[in-house]
Amino acid sequence: MLKLKTKDLSKSKIEHLQAKLHIKDLQMEALLDISNSINSHFSTSALIEKFKYFVKEQLKIEKLALFSFHNNWKCLLYYGFDKRDIHKIDVHRDLIYMKEITSVNTQQQNVLAHFDMVIPVYHESTPLAFLLLADKNNDELVVSRLIKHLNFLQLLTNITVTAIEKQRLADEVLRQEKERREMIEKQNELLEGEVAERTKELRAEKEESERLLYNILPQELADELKQKGSITPMRYEDATVLFTDFKGFTLASSKISPKKLVAELNEIFQAFDYITEKYSIEKIKTIGDSYMAVCGLPKQTEFHAIQCVNAALDMIRFLEKRKSKSELSFEMRVGLHSGPLVAGVVGTKKFIYDVWGDTVNIASRMETNGIPGKINISEKTFQLVKKHFKCDYRGKKDAKGKGKMKMYFIDHEKETDRYRDVKHFILKKLKKELPKNLLYHGIHHSKDVCDVAEGIAMKENMDETSIELIKVAALFHDSGFIKKYDDNETMGCKIAKEILPDFDYSKEEIASICGMIMATRMPQAPTNKMEEILADADLDYLGRVDFAPIAKTLFNELNLFGKKLDETKWNNIQVNFLKQHAYFTKTSKELRESGKQKQLEKLISTLNVKPQPAPVVEVVPQKEIKKQKKNK
Repeated sequence: MLKLKTKDLSKSKIEHLQAKLHIKDLQMEALLDISNSINSHFSTSALIEKFKYFVKEQLKIEKLALFSFHNNWKCLLYYGFDKRDIHKIDVHRDLIYMKEITSVNTQQQNVLAHFDMVIPVYHESTPLAFLLLADKNNDELVVSRLIKHLNFLQLLTNITVTAIEKQRLADEVLRQEKERREMIEKQNELLEGEVAERTKELRAEKEESERLLYNILPQELADELKQKGSITPMRYEDATVLFTDFKGFTLASSKISPKKLVAELNEIFQAFDYITEKYSIEKIKTIGDSYMAVCGLPKQTEFHAIQCVNAALDMIRFLEKRKSKSELSFEMRVGLHSGPLVAGVVGTKKFIYDVWGDTVNIASRMETNGIPGKINISEKTFQLVKKHFKCDYRGKKDAKGKGKMKMYFIDHEKETDRYRDVKHFILKKLKKELPKNLLYHGIHHSKDVCDVAEGIAMKENMDETSIELIKVAALFHDSGFIKKYDDNETMGCKIAKEILPDFDYSKEEIASICGMIMATRMPQAPTNKMEEILADADLDYLGRVDFAPIAKTLFNELNLFGKKLDETKWNNIQVNFLKQHAYFTKTSKELRESGKQKQLEKLISTLNVKPQPAPVVEVVPQKEIKKQKKNK
């Protein structure tokens, strides 16, 4: 019997020890789990869930509430209690005085009546949390069986809430750092915005000042002024001065308002500016109704006199054409003289680029001795242009301060019979048969390309026969638009092959002309010098001051022929085209490349964004659109 009692006692002790060891294992497991979670930077909610799982599922604690300093003394976790009982507790009133684990009298009629134990958690003298525990069966005056877990729960709660507090502080530091960085970034953005805006303003001011500078001075001299701060006066041994003046201007101006007068002159002189730019002539100044320009400076050329005659002819044609559209019609005298002169900048506050010398004075005398609608030239200029133009000798005329001087009127450009005849034929055909809605590819464009091509060809030292063929190709290069809009170059070649044999052009010459016409097709791919010249002449306007108005006509034409473009899309197309485009001849590179880059910069500034690749412009003729609609 004694042995049985001893055996039962030993078994009871073993079971008791095993139970204690099991509890220790659970506690160790909980500590490791919570510690690993802390080291792994688990969120606050994840730590709370792990704490709850251990206390509720492992320790079998039936009712629990956890108030935390981290949560502004609001309940961080509770279960088993009524929510209303939790809300009744005020930590500062009911719990803050408790410094040690306290058993609560379950019979008391206060807010803690539903609890058995209070476990305070302190860090030194600072309260961190209060853990409230209870069993579901509240036996009268009985301390809960929870007492065996109290010290461990105090430790576990301390570890958990401390970790939560540290995490809160770390989160707060991160939040403050994030706010600080966001504030710095916002300040930087504001500063960058202010800097960008100011930079934009400065760039605009610089561009405007440079635009004005380049309007006053030739590009080479403007660049010299920017680099050195001054311009060295230069003597040019051979140049041609062009003077124009309107007949009866003083009388006409007295009959109209100042506003109307200025508008009329501005329209005329703007057209003259475009013409002088086309022939690489430098405008010097306007004096009242007089217009003065010089060719042969600052870039010297042996064709300065020819270029001035061509420009003067264009000016007279412009005024003749303008008569039918304007209320006022002006008759203009033109005078030319060639010779040496000196050029430089005078003035400081309002400086101007000017020229001096006897050549200037004699050119002025040529103009005053002329008659409206005619180009009066001196003997010196006559010797330079007589191979290219038919001139009428006027005899010796009195030139104020110079005595009698030989003078000539320009009659017309010298041309071979076949070229004169074919030019007359094709221009008449283009005028009659080209669609009227060709705002860009009209007869005016063909004439412009022909004039420019001739100038480039002379500077590229082409022989007279080659120059003639280039001019024929220029006149025919857009003739294909008579038949169709797309693939017009192929149609233009077909028209040339049909027409040119009747004007004594050989098969070889026609093949050369067709090669030049096809060289204007996009993308341009010329294979010889003549094709390069026409390709460059076709896009000469890209580097000229009249780029914007000419480009506008192309924009309007494309929309008329079915391409729906707004200004932003159009500007993107132009930017990408100008970036990819390159001139072929040395002449065009020197004359137009820098101007083209300026046009590109202006376009980019209007977009104010990095240009995106623009869609390829596929023009659909109106006839084709109608045909497609009909088929549908």
